[in-house]
Amino acid sequence: MTNELTTDRRGFLKTVAAASVVAETRFADSPLSAAGGKIKVGHIGCGNVATYNYLPDMAACPYIELVSTCDIIPSRAEYNAKKHNIPHTYNNIDSMLAGAPFDLLVNTTSMPAHFEINFQALEAGRNVWCEKPCALRVTEYKQLLELAQSKGVQIWPAPTVVTSPQFKLMAETVASGKLGKIYSAHAFYGHGAENEHFPWSRWFLEKGGGALYDLGVYNVATLTGLLGPAKSVVGVYGISTPVRPVFPPDGPPGQVYVTADENTMLIMEHDNAVFSHVQTGYTYYGGDDTTDYTIDLTGADGIMHLVGYDWAPHGVDISYRGHEKVERFATDPGKYHWRYGASYIAECMATGKKSLITAEHGLHVLEVMNAALQSQETGRRVKIESTFKWPIIA
Repeated sequence: MTNELTTDRRGFLKTVAAASVVAETRFADSPLSAAGGKIKVGHIGCGNVATYNYLPDMAACPYIELVSTCDIIPSRAEYNAKKHNIPHTYNNIDSMLAGAPFDLLVNTTSMPAHFEINFQALEAGRNVWCEKPCALRVTEYKQLLELAQSKGVQIWPAPTVVTSPQFKLMAETVASGKLGKIYSAHAFYGHGAENEHFPWSRWFLEKGGGALYDLGVYNVATLTGLLGPAKSVVGVYGISTPVRPVFPPDGPPGQVYVTADENTMLIMEHDNAVFSHVQTGYTYYGGDDTTDYTIDLTGADGIMHLVGYDWAPHGVDISYRGHEKVERFATDPGKYHWRYGASYIAECMATGKKSLITAEHGLHVLEVMNAALQSQETGRRVKIESTFKWPIIA
């Protein structure tokens, strides 16, 4: 690994902008589907997220040809390869990159492994779709963007929240002025039914994991997508249960000493005295994720609520001056799903359609999350330097 990919802020922003233009032009001018082909995909990380979500979705996508799958536990890769007729399996990223050629790496490994794998794939000249986040630190993410630019490829981050019909309606409603000026917003995503028996891998509760990177990331992406880039952040977090029993799906039960945030709140300052708040943790009663409000935007003339979580929305409730009775809109999710990010990007690559999901927004979301944790550690508000093209929905 090299640390030579550094630049000042002005140079970095120019690099990011140039990378976006290069990628958009390349895909739009010569979509791979023009020759009747599909996007060749190599997949890595065969845990539950891939086995029960990503791989079935990609196998059904008309824009994807699954070339290979890879996992450090060979039996998991072999199981998925057989299930989805994937011709090649590997047990490490080096063998995969040296093996059957592919256009797009889909990375669903554990969060602490994302940066190293993404770096290797970009260095090998492969485009990358990565589950959230692409890296754990802003400095690492910047290295990925600069490397992608130098190799003429692109990286896209989960989550997919900005592509849902509900996000589109909310963004258009904000832009319409129907609610008046938006002054504040609140978002929530947490669960806690598993406090006694945490059902996921232990790394979720250790440094490099945590509720903010795992759950709150959706809310940060949604609120910055609706209200624009954050200028500064204040955050607090804590550990409510220092030792937890864990029952991972990929290993024996045991216990873990919790070192990652499991109860977290952050406040973002946006432009023009607009503030938003994110509440997330592994310590909450989750409620009914099909009917509860999880995101609220309050304006001078109205209020808007997202029904259900932003990663699985069920509608948008709106009331405003002159129309005080709450009405529900956007109840049809269409083909939107949190797991379809790789399929969405493959479609963009194949057809030349412009992606609503961008690396720049992903960097901003990561910086906000890094800043929230830094704010707790320093007791200070933290300024945010990155930005992204906004509004996302024109």
